[in-house]
Order: sequence, then C-alpha cells, then structure tokens
Amino acid sequence: MKLPLTWLLGCAFAIAAAFASMYFKLGQLGEDMTDLKISVKAGNSQASTVQGELAILKFRIENLESDKRSTR
Repeated sequence: MKLPLTWLLGCAFAIAAAFASMYFKLGQLGEDMTDLKISVKAGNSQASTVQGELAILKFRIENLESDKRSTR
C-alpha cells in the first residue's frame, strides 16, 4: 500500500496550517485577556470609588434626618 506524495504533502500542509491557526488564535486570546484584566481593574476601582461616595452620602443624609428630627 503506497501513499501518494500529493496526499502526504496535502495532509502535512493541512496539519501545519491548523497548528499555525491555533498559535495565532492563542496569541490573540492572550492579548484579549490582558485587555479584559485592565478593564476589570478599572471597573473595580471605579466601583470602589462609587461605593465610598455612596457611604458618605448615606452618612450625610442620616445626619440631616437626625438634625431635622431634633429641630421639631
């Protein structure tokens, strides 16, 4: 049983193309993950800032409500 050279070269090329495709897709996936990490870090810091501001506003509202009750 003999394998024709064109089939052998075709299969080798297809396997090499599949490996090259996976290599570049993994590279792009790595870059996307890096961008995602940066976005998540920015979102986390922004959420922390908003949470702190909400705590300050809640404190001020409670103080205003207590002042309003005491003046009645």
